[in-house]
Amino acid sequence: MAAALAASIALPMTLSPVMAQDFKGKTLVVGVWGGDIERLLRQNVVGPLEAETGAKVELVLGGTGDRLARIYAEKANPTMDIAFLNIYEAPQALKDGVVEAPDPKSPLYTEIWDGMNDGCYAMSLVGLGIAYNKKLVPNAPEWADMWKPEYKGKIAVASYPGSEGDGLLGVAARLAGKDEHDADAAFAKVSELKPIALTYTNLDEAFAMMDAGEVAMAPMISGYVLSALKTHPDIGFSFPKNPGPVLVRDMLCLVKNSPNPELAKKFAELALGVKNQTDYAEQLYFGPTNKNVKLPENVSVDVIDTPDEVKGLLQMDWPYVITQRADWTQRWNKDVLGQ
Repeated sequence: MAAALAASIALPMTLSPVMAQDFKGKTLVVGVWGGDIERLLRQNVVGPLEAETGAKVELVLGGTGDRLARIYAEKANPTMDIAFLNIYEAPQALKDGVVEAPDPKSPLYTEIWDGMNDGCYAMSLVGLGIAYNKKLVPNAPEWADMWKPEYKGKIAVASYPGSEGDGLLGVAARLAGKDEHDADAAFAKVSELKPIALTYTNLDEAFAMMDAGEVAMAPMISGYVLSALKTHPDIGFSFPKNPGPVLVRDMLCLVKNSPNPELAKKFAELALGVKNQTDYAEQLYFGPTNKNVKLPENVSVDVIDTPDEVKGLLQMDWPYVITQRADWTQRWNKDVLGQ
């Protein structure tokens, strides 16, 4: 991992007065998650972009499902310029012609590690691991530990569909000697965790039950957990080794035929730049994709921030997973939740 803080931070872009004048009266529409991600984007991207260009930036907050529905519905006449998606949605969106293909000659592309720009531009890296109650689980758990008899009825899962559930299915299949292409093996293994203690829709409810001792472990995405642990001293987080954490990657997508393509690229330059990605890592524990980011060791140790670390993560066949989503949602509700 990197051991030193970046010697320099990317400076905000500057535009000529003529170019700035050209963007006055324009509104860039960006679909993205809320919370700390919104906060950093407003600080590092929205503010500088509005100041330099005279344009306005509207952040449309919500989940990726909302954004996907909008850009597909508006394919013939888009109103959104940028949509933040995830590792498995971006390639499908590109295939369906609703987002622009990454430009291999653009700095947006060349400053990101090789192999990351799959469908759109790679924004950040996290891994699916295990959050756990330190009093109930004395050592950092491996995946197989969730199936131990002493934790029966004390495992929480995220609502499905979502990266957490898909990742758990991929892990469960491998523990059964298969992979995500064998849904029967995956669902049979996950079903062994029943009764599920909690299907959580946000971390607060999961952490509350974990603090109370009603939940021992739950598959969770690293960045969200690590940034919250300072207020939950009895909760730990483990990156299992067998198999490894499941790679989850957020993507920045330029909507095809958007109203403001040049403004969208300038937004992307700032969002993917060293300053914003450094703040993502130091404040959100989201690993950077920009090869120019250098992190201090105390930050680097908690995030995925090198290509070698990415290679060590479990990388699922996400295009295949997407084709199975409708069927797997029904199976999840029936086989896992008993609904």
